[in-house]
Amino acid sequence: MRTTTALLASVLLATVSCNGGVTDGGGGSAATGSSGDTGATGATGATTGATGSASSSSGGGGDSVTLAMDPFTVPPGAEVYMCQNFANPFGGEDAQVASFESHMAKGSHHLLVFYKDGATDSAAKSCSGLEFAPTPYSTQLPDDSLDFPAGVAALIPKTTGLRLQSHYLNVTAAPITAHVEVTFHRAPAGTVTQQAGILFVVQPKFDVPPLTTQVVTYDCPIPQDMNVVKAGSHMHKHGTDFTATVAGNELFHTTTWDDPAPAKFSPPRALKMGDPMHFACTFKNSDPMNHLQFGESANTNEMCIFVGAFYPVPAGQATITCQ
Repeated sequence: MRTTTALLASVLLATVSCNGGVTDGGGGSAATGSSGDTGATGATGATTGATGSASSSSGGGGDSVTLAMDPFTVPPGAEVYMCQNFANPFGGEDAQVASFESHMAKGSHHLLVFYKDGATDSAAKSCSGLEFAPTPYSTQLPDDSLDFPAGVAALIPKTTGLRLQSHYLNVTAAPITAHVEVTFHRAPAGTVTQQAGILFVVQPKFDVPPLTTQVVTYDCPIPQDMNVVKAGSHMHKHGTDFTATVAGNELFHTTTWDDPAPAKFSPPRALKMGDPMHFACTFKNSDPMNHLQFGESANTNEMCIFVGAFYPVPAGQATITCQ
């Protein structure tokens, strides 16, 4: 599974062959990260034990594997990013995942599942909210799923492990014990004819001055013919509206930054290579001092990201962006 400098640059910096804009604002800058084990500037206060687990079961058309992160405690008022690596849990075989299912305890903001070459089982650790690697699945809902049509699946090669990244915000006066798990349901052997992947598009160049409201936009062509099965957004607490269109037709819309329900398409939504994609994030900055720029903190930074699950993915890739 390829993790290239070009992919990271195009996804996180979004500057190659794409045009972004900010209504009534100037340009900002974004930091980048990688799927390593470094600490995070915004991930403080969490405590954890080393009890992460993987379990498997069989039944129906194929077997299932569940990965559970170590439980960790999020103190009152704290914001944390926690990551945990897992060795490939599929018994030394390529896994064709027909559906994903995830569950997180209250206080969750997002979950990302990264591919990680050479991963070994480890304990949950604080990590950066700006790291990125190819991903087969992500969500902002406490309970969510992704189901592909018959004959379609996300490939997890036998040589590739996994890394779970979880972002938690505790806005209560009591500690939260966070619990995060993902179940991978495999397709029956010999049934997969097309591989699924993720379209991940970021607009990191914005600067929203204090006490202003701005619409941050991004435009680029759809990079290939694709069938979209799920579409969603990612913003932080200043986000009041997200709209994504393709060729002038709405693909996704939400007015909430926290737990936005994704759009799911059955039958899948067909998009053509070269179709113009446009998405816009509206940010309201009520802080009299702080400029809003791209960053990991849901309290003091913002993100403007479109995520879509689709098929077929280009051979040898898991995540693509607009080029």
